[in-house]
Amino acid sequence: MATPRRTTFDPTRRRLLLAGAGGLALAACGGGGGSTAVSSSTTSTTTAAARALSLIRVFSPEQPAGVPLRLPLAFADAEGVPTGNVPPRIEVTAVSPSGISLDAVVVDRHGEGIPSPYFPYEQTLDEPGTWELVIEVGPARTSTQLTVRPPQELAVVPGPGDSLPSIPTPTTADTLGIDPICTDTPPCPLHEVSLDEALTRDLPVVLLVSTPAFCQTAICGPVLDLLVERQAPLADRATLIHAEVYTDDTAKETSPTVNALGLRYEPSLFVADGDGTVRSRLDYTFDAAELDASLAHIRQR
Repeated sequence: MATPRRTTFDPTRRRLLLAGAGGLALAACGGGGGSTAVSSSTTSTTTAAARALSLIRVFSPEQPAGVPLRLPLAFADAEGVPTGNVPPRIEVTAVSPSGISLDAVVVDRHGEGIPSPYFPYEQTLDEPGTWELVIEVGPARTSTQLTVRPPQELAVVPGPGDSLPSIPTPTTADTLGIDPICTDTPPCPLHEVSLDEALTRDLPVVLLVSTPAFCQTAICGPVLDLLVERQAPLADRATLIHAEVYTDDTAKETSPTVNALGLRYEPSLFVADGDGTVRSRLDYTFDAAELDASLAHIRQR
C-alpha cells in the first residue's frame, strides 16, 4: 500500500488555486421559483434532497471571452466535504450579462480513478461581463456567477494552437534549485527529462504541473498517479514530465515553470505535439477518461 500523502492547508499562506470551492446550497426548482445568482454565499433550501448537496465551483471566477472553456463543477455534502453521492448527469444553462440564455447542456459525471466526481461543463462565452450558470441537479437547482473578460486582460496560459515555452524544468540531474522537485510519496519518475530537452525530441510532450503535498483541492496527487500509470505504455511515443508548483516546501514562492506558463491554479495538464504545439489542456481536475481522451492520438502513433 502506498504511503499516504501529506495534506497541508494554511489559510494564511499564498495559495495558487484561486478557483476556490465556494459552497452554494441547492434550491428546489419548479413551481416558477428560480434560483438567486450567487458566487460565494449560501441560498436557502426547501427540500431534504436540496439540503444534502452544495455546489463546488472548481474553476477560476474570471474566464476569457470568445474561447472554448472547460468549467468543472463538483458537489459537497452538508458538511462541505466533496461527495460522490451525485446523479449521473446535470444540466447547465449559461445566461449572458444581457440576459440571453444559451442552450442547456447536459453534462455527464466523471470520476474514474480519482476520489471525487465532477462534471466538466464546456461552453464558449462571447460577451464580456458577469455570466450566470444555472445548474439543475435532479429536482434541485442552483446557480453561480463568473466574470468573463477580454482575453488580453487575463494572464495568457498556452492553449490549443499555442506553443509550449522551451524552458528548463527540474530533473533529478539538475534540480534548478527546486527542493523538492517532487512532493509525491515516493517521488514520481517523471523528472528525468527537462521540458526544453523534450521539445527537441520530435515526440509529443505531456506536461503536468501539480503539487501532491500542497494541492488545495487534494486532486494533484491522484491525477499525477493517473499519468504515472500511463508512462510505460507511452514510453516510446511521448515524453511525460511532472513539474512542481512551488520552489520549496514552504509553498510560498511559485516555480519558474509556473510563472513561465502564466498559471494561477493547479493542476494543469498540457498535451503537445513534437513541435511544441499544444493540442489539449486539462485544468483544475480531470479523471482517467478525460486523460485518455487527451492522449488518444499519442497511443495511435
